[in-house]
Amino acid sequence: MPFLYLIVTAIVWLRNPFSRKKYQTQLINKVILIYRGNPEIVIHDYYNYVLSFLFQNLENIERAGLVFYECPGLRLLKFLHSPINIFLQIEHTLFRPGSETSTSAMQGELPIPGGNQKYLIRIAELDRLASADIIFDYSRINLFNIQSSPALRDYLQKSFCISPALYPIFTNGNDRHGVITLFGNPDISRRKLFLKDLERQRVSSENIRGLYFGVDEIYRKTKIVINIRQTDGHETLEELRVLPALRSGAIVVCESAPYVEKTAYSKFIIWGSLQELPSLIAEVENNYEEVRQRIFGDGSENSFFVKRMKRIEKCNQLAMNRAINHINAQS
Repeated sequence: MPFLYLIVTAIVWLRNPFSRKKYQTQLINKVILIYRGNPEIVIHDYYNYVLSFLFQNLENIERAGLVFYECPGLRLLKFLHSPINIFLQIEHTLFRPGSETSTSAMQGELPIPGGNQKYLIRIAELDRLASADIIFDYSRINLFNIQSSPALRDYLQKSFCISPALYPIFTNGNDRHGVITLFGNPDISRRKLFLKDLERQRVSSENIRGLYFGVDEIYRKTKIVINIRQTDGHETLEELRVLPALRSGAIVVCESAPYVEKTAYSKFIIWGSLQELPSLIAEVENNYEEVRQRIFGDGSENSFFVKRMKRIEKCNQLAMNRAINHINAQS
C-alpha cells in the first residue's frame, strides 16, 4: 500500500496543474483517500466537516484500496485499484408539483400539509449519485422524503445523514447586533419582495452576499438571522444555513417548512409564514434577551440547547459508523 500511495500521489501531483480541481491524498491505514483541497466555495465548510469525519474513521475500513471523496474525474486511478466512491447530496429534494424543476422529479408519498397533493422527489445529478458507494446528505428531511419512494430503495440504503453541525457551540449574547439575511442573489423576485416588505414595515436588516469563508464569525456577532426559501417550490429546510447559525448563538427566524420535526432542533427556531416574518422579527428585537434565554438557556453544558447540539454531533458520528459498516458489508 505505501508503494501504491506514492504512485497515486505522483499521478495527482502531475495532474493538478492542468485542472481547477486540486486533489490531495492521504494514507489512512489500508486505504488511500483522494479528496479536493479546494472544494466548491458554496459548500466549503460542510465539505470539510464531512472530510474531518473521514480522516477519523476510514481506518476502520477493512479492505485495502482507494477512497474517492467527491472526485468523479480521476478515471486513470480507478484502473489501478477498485475504488470506493463517496459523494455529497447538498440539494433540496422536497418539491411541490408544478414548480419550475418538477419536470425532472418523481412522485413521492409525503403529503403536502393542508392539501390532498403529495410532494415530488427531485435528486439533482441522480446518475452520478447512483454510482456512489456512500452518499452523505445534509438533511434528514431529504432522506425522509426519499424513503417514501420504493424506486429509491437502493439509493436510500447507501445514504446517510450528516447534519451540518459545522461550528463550535457559542451561545454568548454579548456584543451582538443587527438582523441579517444571506441571499446570494437578492434580486430573485421572492427575496426582493421580502426585503421590500421588511423595509415597508421598518425592520432594519442587512443582506450579506458573497461570503463563503468565516461565516461563523458573522453569525457570532449577529442577533438575528432570517431564513426564507429560495422559491415557492423548494421546500426542504435550508439546514446548511439554519443549524450553523443556531450553533453560533444567533436567533433564527425562519419561514415555515414541512417536516421540520425531523431535524431534532426545530423547537429552537422561530417559525412563521413569509407574511408573518417582519412582525416576528420586530417582536424578537424588542424582546431580544428574553427570547435568547428561552432558546439557548444559560449556555452551560447542562442546558437543553447544548445537550441537543451534542446529541446531533453524536448522531453524525453514528451515521458515519453505519456508513463504514455498509462499506465493510459490501467487501
